[in-house]
Amino acid sequence: MFFRTKSIKGSLLVQLVHSYRNSDGLPRQRVIASLGDAAIPEAEKPLIASMVERRIHGGGDFFDSSLSKTASSWVDRIVQLAGRSQAAKPVPQATVDGVILDSIETTDVVELGPELVGLKAWEELHFTGMLEALGMNPSAIATAQLMVSNRLIEPLSEWALIDWSHRTALPELLDIRITKSAKDRLYRTSDDLMTLRKDIETTLRERERDLFSLSRSVILYDVTNSHFEGLCASNPKAKHGKNKQHRNDCRQVAVGIAFDEHGFPLAHETFEGNMGDTKTLPIILDRLARHEQGLKPVVILDAGFASHANLALLKERGYSYIVNITRGSRSKYADSFEKETFEVLPGRSEEKRVEVKKITDPEDPASHLVLCRSAQRRLKEEAMVSSAEKRFLAAASALGKSIEKGVFKRAAVIERKIGALQKRHARTARFYTLKHNAGRLEITRDDDKMKNAIAQCGDYVLKTDKSLGATQLWELYMTLLKAEAGFRQLKGTLGLRPNFHQLEDRVDGHIFISVLAYHLLCWINKRLEAHSDTRDWQTIRRLLGTHSLVTTRLPLADGRTINIRKPSQPDDEQKRVYQMLGIDWKAAFPTRKTEIPA
Repeated sequence: MFFRTKSIKGSLLVQLVHSYRNSDGLPRQRVIASLGDAAIPEAEKPLIASMVERRIHGGGDFFDSSLSKTASSWVDRIVQLAGRSQAAKPVPQATVDGVILDSIETTDVVELGPELVGLKAWEELHFTGMLEALGMNPSAIATAQLMVSNRLIEPLSEWALIDWSHRTALPELLDIRITKSAKDRLYRTSDDLMTLRKDIETTLRERERDLFSLSRSVILYDVTNSHFEGLCASNPKAKHGKNKQHRNDCRQVAVGIAFDEHGFPLAHETFEGNMGDTKTLPIILDRLARHEQGLKPVVILDAGFASHANLALLKERGYSYIVNITRGSRSKYADSFEKETFEVLPGRSEEKRVEVKKITDPEDPASHLVLCRSAQRRLKEEAMVSSAEKRFLAAASALGKSIEKGVFKRAAVIERKIGALQKRHARTARFYTLKHNAGRLEITRDDDKMKNAIAQCGDYVLKTDKSLGATQLWELYMTLLKAEAGFRQLKGTLGLRPNFHQLEDRVDGHIFISVLAYHLLCWINKRLEAHSDTRDWQTIRRLLGTHSLVTTRLPLADGRTINIRKPSQPDDEQKRVYQMLGIDWKAAFPTRKTEIPA
């Protein structure tokens, strides 16, 4: 086969052409696929043509790793076009080697690709051996693997999980049968996992450290929440609290997770929904203390944990720390921001410019402060101030109109309304004075105060006891983004919230299964990263979703039927992903052949 480019009425037409000899031995050419003005890489055209020919005539069981991604995608596309092309050579026979061609069927098609990835991650992290050593029986282990795989691939409730599993290859791969009557088994397995939680997390920490040769010198800690759609009255941890999704109408639990600097989770705890972030840190430190093996990592925390008590606790336990001081405190260092000469971080564009300066903490000479200025953060905070001001002014204007119309007449009622508005818009109300005067609401802006606030946008302060340079300290603090990325994946990709359970054990089990699925996801990300593949799991999951396990029914002329159950042929990009992850897709499900007598 070869590519031919023609010009038709001034437009280019790229064709893939097959040369052959007819029954008289004369050379002929047949167009396999017309590709319009396709921009096929010129240098790879011979290899693409060769691969297409091998795929069409050689059974399709070929993968050339020297092909670029672009070339591989063209091979897949052309093979699909060739299969649909009217130029494809017809087969006139109704029966070939005893097989009735028109009666061949493909049945029992279930998803295989993402499931193979989940099972490979489970295998590499030695989940089965770990759970066996902790006393779980094989049936419970297979059920746990099904539940964790579901949370990785398509997070669903236990009830929906059962239907979902029937549309995947997992029951066959795990040799497990799940029916609607097995829902209690899922709950029992969740309870078993929770009983072993601390041992599981300890073993996974050690396995991941050894598997990826991780040098852990940092603990990243943060807290998120998971809210409930119901009352959750039977769960003592379910409380109303400050919700990060602004669902303050729902009860919630808080989830604290410690990560290492590579993004792997170290330990987690579920707390009452109204517990302050600062009170959760000592509990996590207690969980981690006995596993440090003499190493005292640097604890990196966001502003919500920067209480004097927490910093004193870290010092007492021998930890170094880097912590962000709350935005409300940065005004204390306004003079230092004006007077100090900053160091510009190298290698960053102007719109991502960051400047840093290390000084001694004037209130604590044993500690250091890193003054930071971020161009990106400045733009974000200015936009937030502007949006908040618009909302405040709209609300104040509406209240003013109500007062003028006489909706509110009594002075005491009006003052309460003003107070409620100021409380609801506290961040902006501090720049304004609202005064009720003769049936009108006077709104006065403190321009100097607002100007100073705008000037501080993009400024933030880190506090630390580490004797490192400002750039190193800033880079260390930025590793906290890995914890934030972990929470984003837990909350979005892995279905951490909302939580539809009502009982405490069920809620805790739901959260733990999400954390276990995140361990699988970390392994996947780490393997992709090792091959410089930056695609996220959602992209990979969609790519592999079309790779299936299928049964092909071959009706024979003598009345028998041969059923062949095997994986479908993955395309080149799917094979490339399997190669990066070390997955042998053929060995994962050996071909099964059965015969149905006439």
